[in-house]
Amino acid sequence: MYRIFLTLALLWSTPSAPAQQTGRSEKHGDGTSRNEVLMSNDPDSDDRVSSDVDAPEPRPHVRVSTVATNGMPKDIVKRGSTWNFGPGSLWTHNGWQYAAYWDDQCQVSVARRQLPKGAWSVISLPGYKRTENIDRGKAGPKSQGFGDSHEKVAMGISADGVIHLAFDHHVSTLHYRRSKTSVATHPMLHPWTTDLFEPVKDHLGGPTIEAVTYPCFTRDGDRLLLYLRLNGGSGSADSHFFEYANGQWQINDFDASKLIDKHWSGGNGTVNAYPHGLIVRDGRRHLTWCWRDTPVASTCHDLCYAYSDDHGKTWLNNDGVLIGVLGKQFINADSPGVAVFRIPPGTRYQNGGSMTVDARGRVHVLMRGEDGQPAYFQRDPGTKQWTRGKTDVLGTLVAGDHDRLYVVADGNVLFAPAEDPSKLSVRYTGNESLFTDSKPSVDAMCGDLDRWISVIGQSGTTVSVADYDVAENDVSDSQP
Repeated sequence: MYRIFLTLALLWSTPSAPAQQTGRSEKHGDGTSRNEVLMSNDPDSDDRVSSDVDAPEPRPHVRVSTVATNGMPKDIVKRGSTWNFGPGSLWTHNGWQYAAYWDDQCQVSVARRQLPKGAWSVISLPGYKRTENIDRGKAGPKSQGFGDSHEKVAMGISADGVIHLAFDHHVSTLHYRRSKTSVATHPMLHPWTTDLFEPVKDHLGGPTIEAVTYPCFTRDGDRLLLYLRLNGGSGSADSHFFEYANGQWQINDFDASKLIDKHWSGGNGTVNAYPHGLIVRDGRRHLTWCWRDTPVASTCHDLCYAYSDDHGKTWLNNDGVLIGVLGKQFINADSPGVAVFRIPPGTRYQNGGSMTVDARGRVHVLMRGEDGQPAYFQRDPGTKQWTRGKTDVLGTLVAGDHDRLYVVADGNVLFAPAEDPSKLSVRYTGNESLFTDSKPSVDAMCGDLDRWISVIGQSGTTVSVADYDVAENDVSDSQP
């Protein structure tokens, strides 16, 4: 889906487009800046070389590291499926980076490394194997499917250093696994072994959670959110947000977590929301999505937006009018002002876009438009007006520093300066070979890092991470 329509001189025609988010700190997990290089595949080993040289090393443009060679082989899954690397498959926390993916044992592998250049250590978690015969839930063939694009591994890391995993879902019973507390907060104190992770559960401390699709974790300060689509499939399902804080899931049941309801007065009476992402910026939660009436992709319609300034308790439409209260008053397709662009069904407008919010509070959405070509939408926080334009590229949006907006697509990185967003330029290209057998996933915390964008992907069974330097200097140097 995130394909680059290759031309090195790409034009982005849109009224305006700014940016803010960043990359990667050069500091180690203990906060020091020593030139310490790990010499072992185990970051907890004592095989280190330490140097007190004061002069910093030259900053490379691109760093590529091999996470492992145990990625799930492509011939296990359905032909053409982009089965690996879901939301949060790459996540940085406290100077360390973590990766989660399906491996060649049909188990979830979790890897970690100390930044900036530590060696990766990988563990394959026993206790759950992805197979064709496993009973995944009560939705019949859909929940028992194997190897399609719905079953990716999602990961999130909470403020207390717990690594959370959700995996193998397509209208399925929840498959949730977590690490012990402080594993990611104090990684050097925890040798990287499978004993760090608890058994797989079908709940979050409350009742069993059924009919799960599209898990996605998001950090909001000390809170960790888990989005789940529940209570149905494409064209007829609800949207829920669970919340973890202070060591446990504070919102952990179906009723308290529900935000978007599937029922409405149009179409065949039901829809489901396909979010482009939940972005938290300066304490405000921003949510954009499109509706879909049936399992047929051509029934997608409308671009919708809502925001919350009280950590998701109440939700307002584009004009600041209350339209939702978590667990009590549900947003639906009849909610006033919920659609910021009316786009009818029956076109090539599709779910599956990307979203970000820049430092000035401008909301950006990139997705496939009515003609099947990439379309770009932007909200001005001052006027509350939405505008749209055309672009030649689909990919993952990242708001960068100095009012730049980055697009990551198939190993390529492009950027647009806010002062003239029609000049979309190639920042990096040439790493497509790292991502030939998967959909690349961008580090979920790249907006909180220092001038790096990290991308994970797979070619053959080799899982790799490419780190792209997006520092403000030398932006004209577009090749590594």
